[in-house]
Amino acid sequence: MKMKWLPIFLVVIWLSGCSSHHVSRSEFDFANKLARQGLWKEARYRWEKVLKKGQESAAIYNNIAVSLEEAGNFEEAEKMYQKALSLAPGNSSIKSNYDRMKKFLKNEPDDKKKDEKKKDKPNERV
Repeated sequence: MKMKWLPIFLVVIWLSGCSSHHVSRSEFDFANKLARQGLWKEARYRWEKVLKKGQESAAIYNNIAVSLEEAGNFEEAEKMYQKALSLAPGNSSIKSNYDRMKKFLKNEPDDKKKDEKKKDKPNERV
């Protein structure tokens, strides 16, 4: 799943700027670099740090949503996508990410089968 989201994630980063101060901007850019390396948990920590400084943007919420998806936390990811879309309702990349997640969830096996699958495959996320 990691590689499936990376191109979309990078496009969103490229298309949407983060209107924040230089310190927050460099934190945002560093988080994006971490995400490109597959370090989603650390990247999410950095994006959340920017949010705590009051630097809210649709791009940050979208990126957090993608990282939550990578961690399998779909309920929280949905909330973040909704927040991103409330800030940028016309952003087709965010909408596409959100729609893709919903479609993925409709095709998910029941919880019991998901748990069995997790036992069979090692977790590749950091």
